[in-house]
Amino acid sequence: MRRQPGWEANSCGYHGDDGLLYRGHGKGEAFGPTYTSGDVVGAGINYAAQEFFFTKNDQVVGSVYKDMKGPLFPTIAVHSQNEEVHVNFGQKPFTFDLKEFEAQERMKQQLKIEEISVPPNVSYGIVRSYLLHYGYEDTLNSFDVASKSTVPPIYIAQESGIDEQEITYALNHRKTLRQLIRNGDIDVAFGKLREWYPQIVEDNTSATCFLLHCQKFIELVRVGALEEAVKYGRIELSSFYELPVFKDLVQDCVALLAYERPLESSVGYLLKDSQREVVADTVNAMILSTNPSMKESRHCLHSYLERLLRQLTACCLERRSLNGEQGEAFQLQRVLSSSKRG
Repeated sequence: MRRQPGWEANSCGYHGDDGLLYRGHGKGEAFGPTYTSGDVVGAGINYAAQEFFFTKNDQVVGSVYKDMKGPLFPTIAVHSQNEEVHVNFGQKPFTFDLKEFEAQERMKQQLKIEEISVPPNVSYGIVRSYLLHYGYEDTLNSFDVASKSTVPPIYIAQESGIDEQEITYALNHRKTLRQLIRNGDIDVAFGKLREWYPQIVEDNTSATCFLLHCQKFIELVRVGALEEAVKYGRIELSSFYELPVFKDLVQDCVALLAYERPLESSVGYLLKDSQREVVADTVNAMILSTNPSMKESRHCLHSYLERLLRQLTACCLERRSLNGEQGEAFQLQRVLSSSKRG
């Protein structure tokens, strides 16, 4: 209680009487101007840069590397009689423009990223592998044509680490099935699977068959064929109801029948295109899993691009964990959206 912030280990303080910065001991270092009555002084943590920063009135005084781990707590020290301080933790606008500071820091991060040299064929290969993985054959062909018309033309390098043999497997079949499912033609999709990959649908209680049966039920509700949907549900979905892993989705599907406008209901997500994509992605992964050349079955589930994004997410979450779960929570969608706006 008798020691100033920064004098003790694992603490950092910007002092008003001498303008010095103290970090873990009683010897200060030159940092900024002094401050006194009437000044508004702030302190913050830039977790992205791993720095403490201090402000005086509406200006940044300076920053210093944050060499402390674990939870941190704001501290103010006074040592004269009748001293008063007012604190603001966000209950009213800050004197310092924090939003502008955040925007500037994000711009610095973006500039650092843009300084990293990435050969065009690497990013090209990642995008191309995504289109291959999910069977977007027509888009892939257009992408290839466009890439060869650039100056200079872009060609994928053999040493890129992307094994195209694994993801070019059954490309036309996967494209056809994705289009059928996206169009709601579930019966035709079932027929093609029985013809081309009977091993995928031979077990009618598999997760793939379950999703296809659910989607068939959903498509019947979509077109208003409610009586037919009820009959289909009794035949094909009733056996899944007793299986805990499938029960919730069965209940949501059946609940569609209870609403006059099911799209506006709590289970309306089932009638959106995104649900068709979930089914199409599952079928796509199952077809890739039949490839005898597939080295690891888990690669069927996610493209190279998605694996990179999952790694990014894991690294950012780990960094936040090391900061004692303090700082801005990582949201991949926000990062992608901000990059798109930039």
